[in-house]
Amino acid sequence: MVFVLLLAIFSACQSDKNMTAATTRVVIISTNDIHAQIDHFPKFATFLKQIRAENPHVLLVDGGDRFSGNVYVDNAKEKGKPMFDLMGKLGYDVATLGNHEFDYGEAALNKRISASSFPVICANMQTKGTSLQQPDPYRIIEKAGIRFCFLGLIGTNAVTHIPATNPDNVKDITFRYYKTAAFENRKLKNQCDVFIGLTHIGFVGDSLLAIAMPELDVIIGGHSHTLIEGPLRINNVLVSQTGSNLKYAGVTYLDFKGKKLVNKTYKAVKLDTFAEDAEIKAMVREICNRPEFKEKIGTTSKGLKYKENVANMVTDAMSEAADCDFAFYNSGGVRYNSVPAGDITRETIYRIEPFNNYIVKHRLTLNEMKRLILNRFNGLKNQENRRIDLFVSKGRYTILKNEEGEGVDVVFVDKNGNKLKDPEQEFTVGLSNYVNSTYDFIGKGKGENTHIPIVEAMEKFVQTQGDVNNQERRTFINKK
Repeated sequence: MVFVLLLAIFSACQSDKNMTAATTRVVIISTNDIHAQIDHFPKFATFLKQIRAENPHVLLVDGGDRFSGNVYVDNAKEKGKPMFDLMGKLGYDVATLGNHEFDYGEAALNKRISASSFPVICANMQTKGTSLQQPDPYRIIEKAGIRFCFLGLIGTNAVTHIPATNPDNVKDITFRYYKTAAFENRKLKNQCDVFIGLTHIGFVGDSLLAIAMPELDVIIGGHSHTLIEGPLRINNVLVSQTGSNLKYAGVTYLDFKGKKLVNKTYKAVKLDTFAEDAEIKAMVREICNRPEFKEKIGTTSKGLKYKENVANMVTDAMSEAADCDFAFYNSGGVRYNSVPAGDITRETIYRIEPFNNYIVKHRLTLNEMKRLILNRFNGLKNQENRRIDLFVSKGRYTILKNEEGEGVDVVFVDKNGNKLKDPEQEFTVGLSNYVNSTYDFIGKGKGENTHIPIVEAMEKFVQTQGDVNNQERRTFINKK
């Protein structure tokens, strides 16, 4: 029944007609999940100039996740400032918050929002008692005499009730379920001519919101990195999203007779064929003018071909820096999946780990390490999606699963090749602060803060090794 319902909903995609009947057209250009890919801004700027030259009434909006993905943005002297500078230069009108906006912490985000030339909105977040100013839940913008109301929403985890970021970065902020906040703002429909959800809740969330809240005329979304290339109506709500990394821009056309919306359609435009705007290109070049990031700190003569090879370098660096028997680092924290043969620079290190995580030390028994691994592995209910999530140093491990695909045991081997057998034997274990505060294990949220940044540990490790070639595989999955 659910499948049939969804099929009926999504098959409602259709081309809009009668566009020529409208007397006024307003164009909304949208981006989402840019993830600091500033190299794409010069082409986007050219595209934007073209749209503005062709249309007198244009709004520019963003669906969140502007940070975490570029060395020169994430490690700027003022973290994140280059993104806001570029967006301000292009004339953004409004943006919502994404989960990665919190990656630098409350204070850094507050600086960016406070100095922003455009408003950042979010209806389901309460910042009272924190260093972060309370964002407005919505923003009404008048264009061509027509009132556009943008309602900002951010998605949260169903268990932790926070966005997908390090919990330490949002520990004093309260978030509510996006639907609750949306429903409380239904009456905004009466204060505007067009009601738009500017969301960072993912495509499934946008689809459910469209079904539950037909008061919305348009939803411009983000978070799931879904590329919607043409007009998609769900419950007569036009839903859009442009993938990620500023490879596409969204173009929503809204046509009016007087102030009445009579037609709405959308398309995604690929940006790779546009020429680069010279002024914006010069801004990007200046942002990236950081010679210290190009400094060679080591070499990989064979290259690190796979994510686990890269993760081996991360965990080896952690275990060496914090003097641990074992160290674990999560797969999602490795953002540079391979390193080509040649020089390893400071830029390479920051690309691998852009989150400024640090090392937390624990004393865990063999059994407790097993539970750390199994809780994460079995947390994915669909067995086909279960995979290794925590990479390891020093040693290796094998997850044993039953016929149903559930992990039932973990076989650990230490750095000397000895199989560990005593379930109560204790070990010193290094974790990132993200894993420490997010993953389910004995000691969650505790441990000793070493105050050692993982990027510094990696830099020292690479300098010491000279030639880094972690080619071996250390994690395995077998049937019991």
